[in-house]
This record gives sequence, structure tokens and C-alpha cells, in this order.
Amino acid sequence: MYGKEKTIKKVILADLDSKDNTLKILKEFRKENKEVNVSSWKECKEIMDIIDDTTE
Repeated sequence: MYGKEKTIKKVILADLDSKDNTLKILKEFRKENKEVNVSSWKECKEIMDIIDDTTE
């Protein structure tokens, strides 16, 4: 858990360009769990690079 949160507010799941049904499964899981966000590895890396640039 990050900080002092008592409940999970957001979860990001990244698909690492899998060749199976992972992305489809994650998107189905998202429908039932609104705190979950599904992202591609490329999108996730771009976000992390932006965060790294702002913390230097």
C-alpha cells in the first residue's frame, strides 16, 4: 500500500505483448473491477519515463 491509504484506489495492469489471451482476460477483469486500468507495456513505460524525468 502506498502512503496511508486504507483501500486500493487504482491498479494498473500492463500486458507485456503476450501472445496468449492475457489482454482479453485483463479487459474482462476490468469490467468488474473499476479500480483496475489495463495498459500496454509501451504506454506504461512512457508514463514511467515521464515520472522519472520529473523526479530528476
